[in-house]
Amino acid sequence: MENLAITNEWTMKRSISAFALLLTSVSAIIGSGWLFGAYYTASIAGPAATLSWIIGGAFLIIVAFVYAEICGMLPITGSSARIPQYTHGSIVSFVFSWMVWLSYLALMATEVQAVLQYASFYFPHLTKHTGGLTPQGYIIAALLMFMVSFINTYSIRWLIRFNNVLAIIKLIIPSFIVMIILMLFFKPEHIIHSGNSVFMPTGWHGVLGAMATGGIVFAFNGFKQAAEMAGEAKNPSRSVPFAIIGSVLICLVLFLLIQLAFFSSLTPANLSNGWANIQLSNNNSPLAAIIQQDGLSWLLPVLYVGAIIAPLAAGLMYCGSASRSIYGMSKNGYLPAVFQKLTPQGNPGAAIVLNFALGMFLFAPLPGWNIMVAFLTSLLALTYAIGPICLLALRQQAPNQKRPLKLPFGNAWAVFAFYLCTLLAYWSGWNILSKLGIALAAGLMVLFLYQGLAKKGHKAHLNWQASIWMWPYFIGLSAISYIGNYGGGIALFSWQVDMLLLALLCLLSAWLAVKFKLPAAETQNYINELQLHQHDRSH
Repeated sequence: MENLAITNEWTMKRSISAFALLLTSVSAIIGSGWLFGAYYTASIAGPAATLSWIIGGAFLIIVAFVYAEICGMLPITGSSARIPQYTHGSIVSFVFSWMVWLSYLALMATEVQAVLQYASFYFPHLTKHTGGLTPQGYIIAALLMFMVSFINTYSIRWLIRFNNVLAIIKLIIPSFIVMIILMLFFKPEHIIHSGNSVFMPTGWHGVLGAMATGGIVFAFNGFKQAAEMAGEAKNPSRSVPFAIIGSVLICLVLFLLIQLAFFSSLTPANLSNGWANIQLSNNNSPLAAIIQQDGLSWLLPVLYVGAIIAPLAAGLMYCGSASRSIYGMSKNGYLPAVFQKLTPQGNPGAAIVLNFALGMFLFAPLPGWNIMVAFLTSLLALTYAIGPICLLALRQQAPNQKRPLKLPFGNAWAVFAFYLCTLLAYWSGWNILSKLGIALAAGLMVLFLYQGLAKKGHKAHLNWQASIWMWPYFIGLSAISYIGNYGGGIALFSWQVDMLLLALLCLLSAWLAVKFKLPAAETQNYINELQLHQHDRSH
């Protein structure tokens, strides 16, 4: 069996332009985050939520540049799972593939949850006041999840074909709503709301925590979509960095405007119980409540078109990505071959059915959009963290490989980006990271069980030595989270001490990841095989 299953990448044409790739990432970013992010970040950080967005956007741009270098160097579809295979082998690739799959699965459920919470503005019997689903809500959620899965069983090419149009619609709707609110209600003092509170009512602790639990990292998640589609892009060395960085900047401006519009609509009555308890007529659908409060009910139909199109279109894409993640893990020898079976339309049917069933289970332990997003943030941050690790390794494994974009002080940049990803995971809190630990343990059990039962020719070579860095990293992050100051941690030290401990953990993990990477010759063989397939495809 091949160490790495090369997908049918040579059958994919490099047909996506730089602008189309940019719109793909923009469309992926504008899912449900714009519907909730302003409310939840304000409730955590108060007026300083604007600062949370700016810092969060800056963090992710730093991380995005890492992916811009890697994907410009190795423009490969499914980069999140395949490039770790090139640098650190099968077990590292599986762990991060498992987390990528979990994130797509949770993203699909989160987008359905968003639709139901906004529907509860008119149909309050669908959700509880905490955002959790009622029995009727579960029935509607199951129908929406089934619809998303059913469409993926046949084809979502029609959605991809119209993605550019969808991206523009998704940009226009929130921009139109925001500009109306700002033109009618904005005043400079709304930036700080000094009449109601100090600028940082919860200090830096709240500003930083809002990036994880307020939905900021979640809102920007789609920036990696351009990296995942690098293998299908025209002139990827230019178009991929353009799309990754451009999508983050465009959406950062939009999210800041939405936050300002939200602040502009708040009244003293809304803040009578403080920022942590913002009083709206329906906290499950905050923008709808704000629009109604502003006397702009004529905007509600516009909002609800966006509240249906944006999350469900994103959910369709994430459903497809989740099924292809399961398919890829099966092709690489990590999961049973049944998940490689395709429908007549070429989609992994068994994987789609599995994702539907497991996706429904996420609504109970993660009740409400904000709880789902906090779980997702820890997942997403850790899936981002593998990029800097791969960059560190590739700088030594393939030093002469052409790099259309080569970051200055690349090793320092990668370690800093790795640290930022670790902080974002830590800020999601112990209550969330402990659940993630259970999910990772379950993944490893699945891998080892299948490896134990699989026939000799179907087993993957796990590359244990190249995974040495991963174990102290995950154990150390869990321990620091437990003694930490966020989301149920016991607060043994101050949060500043926790950040120092995490810095030391990241330095140790990065050093181990470089020391125990795959041999350069093995990595180069992977790269040569990739380039051979891409050369064959272009002729």
